[in-house]
Amino acid sequence: MVRTLLLVDDDPHILETAQDILEAAGYTVQTAETGAAALQKLRAVPCELMIVDFNLLDMSGIDVAVQAKQIRPELVVFMMTGEANVDLGPAETIIHTLLMKPVSPPQLIDLIHKIS
Repeated sequence: MVRTLLLVDDDPHILETAQDILEAAGYTVQTAETGAAALQKLRAVPCELMIVDFNLLDMSGIDVAVQAKQIRPELVVFMMTGEANVDLGPAETIIHTLLMKPVSPPQLIDLIHKIS
């Protein structure tokens, strides 16, 4: 069951908006604006789900996902992107769901409920 999740995006507005929506839905939400900060939080705070942007300023979302699964193998990973064509490469096997931006709040909450 998903109780705590980590949102990773370099756009503070997206982080704040998504955090507010998900907290209102009853989730505990951690946020990070960089891949490095996300990995540090995963080491410190148990999370069941990570929602990570495909393009971050310091590293790719794919690299974050791969390293996150090494830290927490049980972690479910959703990836968000605004790009039409995304090649996940070898990370395709670890990305549970690929979300196209903008993600509607009801769609996101429904997807989270489905994995809980």
